[in-house]
Amino acid sequence: MADSFAAEQVRQFTYQGYEFACRILECPAPVTEPIVVLCAAFQNIRSYHRYDKYWHDSATLICMEPPGSYSPDPVPRTVGYDFDAGALAHLLDELDLPRINLLGVSLGAAPTHRFAQEYPERIARLMLTGAAWGDTARRGAVELEHWLNLRRADEFGRKMVELCVNGDPTRTVHNREAVRRALLDHLSTASEAEMVRYLAVAQRLVDHPATLPGRISGIPALCVTGEHDDLAPPDLARKMAAGIDGAAFTTIRETCHLSFLERNADWADLVRRFFTDQPLAGLDYLTGLEHPAGRPEHEETTSSVW
Repeated sequence: MADSFAAEQVRQFTYQGYEFACRILECPAPVTEPIVVLCAAFQNIRSYHRYDKYWHDSATLICMEPPGSYSPDPVPRTVGYDFDAGALAHLLDELDLPRINLLGVSLGAAPTHRFAQEYPERIARLMLTGAAWGDTARRGAVELEHWLNLRRADEFGRKMVELCVNGDPTRTVHNREAVRRALLDHLSTASEAEMVRYLAVAQRLVDHPATLPGRISGIPALCVTGEHDDLAPPDLARKMAAGIDGAAFTTIRETCHLSFLERNADWADLVRRFFTDQPLAGLDYLTGLEHPAGRPEHEETTSSVW
């Protein structure tokens, strides 16, 4: 495994004038299609490095950053998330990947959802984590934009922690304080260049809906969020699943929006299981599986998943 881990690549691409990077970790003997992760709002291609050990034996891993993330001139606020979805299609063409397992996390799920609407034939399985953003996220983005315009990294970090980490002491959240401290330390010390990038992210969230109307069909799909996620609450995630034919919905126990950090091993296990068609029913870290739009028509061939 050490030799295969050493084969990591970081490649640069350009889409409609905007550069972006992706990190590729080849699996020597994959059992499923490549797992492609779209980075969330304040992440980069190294953010998912911690999950290599959970997924690398099953699939090639590809982590893509949004176009223009590290450009002096980020993608303008007038541009919606279909642009990012188009960049993903371009990446898959460049890498000669006909079908993938697609994972969208937090705001990274916005272009993921759009891509699934536009290119369902290119997705083997679709997983959305913390994807259903509502009024709380929109109002929060307005405040984030305010502090970033003022270059107040301290207030920006404080607000991000408030949005992403459920602080209600009556609700149990795994590793809450450790995650809170790490997030605050990271964001409240953002550099000038990082704040320019974060401002572009916040502006696009203010101006564009995270998802557009239109059903998704023909794709095995899983929508998951934290049991105590106030930013992408379970009711909205359930509603999102209802718009995807046959999709499963669940929540991860005792987590909030950052379930992928609060229970990282369990979240990684869920991703691996779903993308390799292993059973999800009865897992002690889940609250249970639902099918808001009805059970999938292909259930007889993939019943172990559902």
